[in-house]
Amino acid sequence: MLISAINTVEVDAAPRRVGEVCTKLPHIVRALLSGTECVGYAITDNRGAKNSWIVSGYWESESQVRAHFDHPELAGFMDMLSAGMASRINFNSFIINPVEDQRRAN
Repeated sequence: MLISAINTVEVDAAPRRVGEVCTKLPHIVRALLSGTECVGYAITDNRGAKNSWIVSGYWESESQVRAHFDHPELAGFMDMLSAGMASRINFNSFIINPVEDQRRAN
């Protein structure tokens, strides 16, 4: 199985809200794992910033990661921001092998 796309979400906890973020992130990841076609999801400490995490998703195709952006559980990240739990959230996606979707279509 080849990984063709990766998405990341960087989450910085707001002051005095680290515990809440640590509780919420695994909940979001479990929901995303059960409700999407991702190969896997991981939460890692962001070594470049204190009280910051990187949530990464791995996908077999670009079309799968694009469809994933419609998943309702992704709103959980924005909920953390609007509730004041997170001070910053940064979404990224990376396409590693764009021809994989073309191979699947043929």
